[in-house]
This record gives sequence, C-alpha cells and structure tokens, in this order.
Amino acid sequence: MRTGLVVQARNGSTRFPKKMMADLVGKKAIEWVFTRLSKLKVDVKVLATSILEEDKELINIAKRFVWYALAGHPTDVLSRYAKAVEDFSLDLVVRITGDCPLIDPELVQKALSKALEENVDYLVLTGIIDGFDVEVIKGEWILRAYQRAKLPSEREHVSPYIRKSKKAKKLFYRIHEEDLSHIHLSLDYPEDLVIIERIIKALGKEDFTYEEVVKLIKEKPEILKREKEIPVNEGYLKSLRQDRDFIRSLRAKPLKLENSLRHFEKTKTLIPNCSQTFSKSYLQFSVGAVPLFVKEGKGCYLTDLDENTYIDYTMGLGACILGYAFEPVIERVEKELRRGTVFTLPSYLETELAELLRETIPCCEMARFGKNGSDVTSAGVRLARAYTGRKYIACCGYHGWQDWYIGTTTRDRGIPEEVKSLTLTFEYNNIQSLERLFEEYKNQIACVIMEPMGVEEPKEDFLQKVRELTQKRGALLIFDEVVSGFRFSLGGAQEYFGVVPDLACFGKAMGNGIPISAIVGRSEIMELFEEVFFSFTFGGETASIASAIATIQYLRDKKVIPYLWEQGKKLKQGIQKLIEDKEMEDIAFVKGYDVRFLLDFVGDNSLKLKTLFQQECAKRGILFTGSHNMALPHDDKIIEKTLEVYDEVLDIVKFAMEYDMVDELIEGQILQPVFRKM
Repeated sequence: MRTGLVVQARNGSTRFPKKMMADLVGKKAIEWVFTRLSKLKVDVKVLATSILEEDKELINIAKRFVWYALAGHPTDVLSRYAKAVEDFSLDLVVRITGDCPLIDPELVQKALSKALEENVDYLVLTGIIDGFDVEVIKGEWILRAYQRAKLPSEREHVSPYIRKSKKAKKLFYRIHEEDLSHIHLSLDYPEDLVIIERIIKALGKEDFTYEEVVKLIKEKPEILKREKEIPVNEGYLKSLRQDRDFIRSLRAKPLKLENSLRHFEKTKTLIPNCSQTFSKSYLQFSVGAVPLFVKEGKGCYLTDLDENTYIDYTMGLGACILGYAFEPVIERVEKELRRGTVFTLPSYLETELAELLRETIPCCEMARFGKNGSDVTSAGVRLARAYTGRKYIACCGYHGWQDWYIGTTTRDRGIPEEVKSLTLTFEYNNIQSLERLFEEYKNQIACVIMEPMGVEEPKEDFLQKVRELTQKRGALLIFDEVVSGFRFSLGGAQEYFGVVPDLACFGKAMGNGIPISAIVGRSEIMELFEEVFFSFTFGGETASIASAIATIQYLRDKKVIPYLWEQGKKLKQGIQKLIEDKEMEDIAFVKGYDVRFLLDFVGDNSLKLKTLFQQECAKRGILFTGSHNMALPHDDKIIEKTLEVYDEVLDIVKFAMEYDMVDELIEGQILQPVFRKM
C-alpha cells in the first residue's frame, strides 16, 4: 500500500490573493503547512498547484522542503490529484488543503491509520475545527472520480463525487463528541490571518497539537474575536451555484416544431386524441418539446413535419422489425397492389401464408387472419368459449381494445358491467393467483389468455405451470404473441420458451408495418371457425398477406432474429452500464429481453423524468418512448450514437434530481399514462 500526502495550494484566491505567500509569524503560510506535516509517515509528499505563473514560487518552496511538486489545471483540482495518483502510483492519498497552516500531523496520522485499519475508500474527520481538515482517499477512487465527475463542484473540490457515491465505502470519522466544525481557522480571508497568528503566538511554539488549540480556544474564546464577520464556506457554495448554471447549460437547443404544433391545433378539431392509437398520441409525447406527427420513415429514422430526423426504437409499436419502408417487402406488396388486393373469392396467397405459418409456429395446424392484434385475441376468446361451453376468461397482460379485455383497465368507459364481470385477471409469475381463479370459478373458465412474456421474465417454470394447470382444469391456453411473435424467435415465444399453447395470436412484426394478424392453433379447435363468426371484408386482403410472406421469409432466410438479439444485447448492456456507472439504479432501470426491453424511471417523479429524458433525447436526434424494439437497421453505428446520447441525457436527469431542477428543465407537457390496470 503506497501512501502519499498531497497538499493542494495556489495563490489565485479571489478572497485572499497570494495568501500562500502571506507572512505568518515570520514564515510564509505554505511553509507552515510543509513544516508541520514534515513528520507525517507516508511514502511521498506532493504539492499539487496550478500551472499559472503566480504559482511557480510555490513549487520552488516545495522543492526546498524536499517535496515533490506538480502543476495542473487552475480550477480542476481533481485532475491534479489524479495526476499525483498516476505519477506516484499512490494507493492511498491524504488530502490536505494549503489554507490549513495549523494542520496537526498527529491528527492526520490518526486519520490515515484509521483508513488503513478500516480499509475504507474514503475517510474524513468530522466535527473538528475548520482548518484541521483531513481526507484520506483511495487512489482508485480519485481516478474514478476524475473519469466520471462532471459538476464544477466535483472537479474543484476533489471529493464531492466520492462523498455522494453509494458504492464507495466511506467513514465519517468523529474523534470527539463535541461538534467544533463551526469554528473557522482556515486561511480564506486576510482576517483569518490575524486570528491564526494570534493562536500561534499564544501557544508560543511551532510544534503544537490540535488538542492544545482546542484547549486554548476553550480557555480564551476571545482569541477568535474578529473585527468583522466573514462568510463561511463561500468557495463551495459558489461552486454549487455554478453547478446549477452548468446543469442548465447541458440542455440542448430546443427543436424547431412550428409545423408540428400548428398541425396539432388543426388535428385537435378533427380527430379525438389526435391519433388512432393512444400509444402514439400526445399523451405519450411532450407537447411543445418533441414532435407529435411524422412525415415519413426509412430504416430506423423518422422525419417529422419540421424536417427534424430521429433514430427510432419504438418502430411503429414493434411492427417494423425490418425497418420502415423496407424495400424487399415493398417490392412484394407493390406487385400485389397491381394485381388487386380484395376480391370476390379468397386469394390463393392465404393458403400460402397459412402453410408458411404451419412450418414456422409450433402450435399452428391451421390459421385464420385478421388486421390487428385485437381481431385475433377476440377471435381466440370467442373460439375458446365455443369449444369449452364456458363463459369466463382469465387474462394476464395487454390484449387490445375490445370490451372483454379493456374493461379490466381504468380506461373502461362504455363497457357494460356484465361484460366486465366475465373477464378475470391474474398476476404474471404468480401461479397461485391463477389457481385461485380456477378454484373460485370451477369448471367455468373457458381459457387463459396471456402474453407469454412482456418485459418481465417468466420465473420458476411459470409458463409450464400455466400449461399444466389449464390442461388439468379443462381450459384452453392462448398465447397472445402479437408482440413476441416473429421477434423472440421465428416461431414466437412458445418456441423460445418451449411451451406450446392450444391457440396463439400473432400480429405486429408479422407484416413489417402492413396491417395483418393471425390466430393459429390445433385443428380440432380451429375447425370450429366453420361455425364461430369471425368474418370481415378485408380479411385475406392480399397486400398484407404478401407482406407477411415476404417478411417471414426474409426473417428466416437472412437469420435476422439472432442478429436482433445480438444488437439488443449491445444496447441493453450499454444502457445498463451507463446507469451503473452513474449510480442511477434508484432512478432508472432497464427491463426485458435483449430483443425487446424498456428503459424507464422509478418513483413519484417517474413521468416527469421520462418527459425530461424524452425532451433531451429528441433534441439530440432520438425519439424516446421507453420501448426498445430492436429492428434490422439498428446497426453498431446507431447503437453507438444512441449510447452517446443516453450518456449525456442520463446526466441531465441525474443532476436535475440531485439539485431539484426537474420542473425547471422540462420545456413541454408532462407525459400521461394511457391506462392503469385495475
């Protein structure tokens, strides 16, 4: 363990210029520090001063006392300490400031011994008189702070980053019961020099201890009397004010959004909610700070009405797995458009797609098609009731806008209580909650419909247990794979997790942005569609059928899904590392599988933090909603750019929380939840 004493000192104080050179009972102030610390038992003694001309004299004095000296940035004192650690290979650093001419070497030695004994990353003496300040810091933590500290206060005052860190092992070491920290004996103002000189003369020697100073002050408190009061800790308070200005400066220039906002005002008079989808509406995008409407998309880029472009990870709510306007799919769709899309008879392409699904999806023996996920989940529920003769449904997850499901949420206006009462809910990863439903509604539950996984991973064989329970209780198991289908694997989450349901619903990525969905399953159940009414004009429309065939074949032939996992892993791990490096685990989190995951915020301020994050990401060219649906265009360059932006914006969120500036920094409307489950 190589130990070093590093004293920071400079002459450029605005409150007391050239104070290190001030005469103090026949010696320069800095000479008192060198003299009194000469007995300290460390491997290296270093003066860390600035590169300014006015501080060269300090270096000469240090050399005269046979100390090492280094010169660095005038205000980035942390960088000087990092240089000392690197230049002298220091494992443990004793930090003393040059404005402590009364510093007691015995006190310093005691602090050093305690730090070694407790093996702490950081130790500071507390409750002592200001002017006897001692910090002991591990060299590795000084280097970590040097790499990560960004606020002015953290750079100028060396230890704030470490003191705030939740990961550093810290010891706030109190050597006496009484708190004497209100007594000011450091050399910040010319008035301080008078008091310090008075104390040295009263003690009558150079080799005095901290206890002797305390004793003197208690016996002669008048020795501290000043002609005028001085502000205490003014330097650090000034840095904190600079921190707030620095945080404000981190915000990027507001986006140009005139066309978007003008279109918003017009749309409000024509389209309720200004969108056909709640998740795309202004509830989810900060009005006034980010775009509300899109003009076009290509690859993973979106262009808004003001010609701003953004990297997108939501990808049309997960639909555009190959990217926006993906040429191989467009070519196939264009061909069908020229041949007609809706006919008097079914198209032969429907059979071709059904055959492709049967080759791909484990539970698929037969298939029917819809346009949205809600079409096929509702078809599945109706089919299950017809097959079992039972009326109740047990569900878990999100299953679309139809009455039977949305009645379980807070956005349930217009849905009769009689309909709501037929849908029961249970908790994901809580098999007991489902068992209780089967027990309470014995022989009355037609099916369990669930997303095999959302962003929460199945634990303790949960999916297998659900499969066994439904078989035991005579209910059907329907996997809602509208999100997970053609994403977790070509055969969906059922293939990924090895649990095969009776029926399954697919959509979103299936057609790469062209509306199509499918319900697939066992023949003996699916054949009931001969009687169960599931029929609409645009079912089997050939443009979407062709897009699904082209998309699935491309995913299969080009092995796209393994690539998405690989890219998602890079991005997810990168974000997780940012959160950990910034010690933001109590503010932000990443959840889900590599191929689809969320970045979100916690606590009462979560929506405000998400709003601020979305705002600053948009200014930097990323349209953030929280979801990261990995798609083919998300290459290494895109991921690298994303992590650079997230790095900057997470800092803003962190500092805004730390300095209570979240409301001040938000420039638009706070985001709102679409609904909450009841």
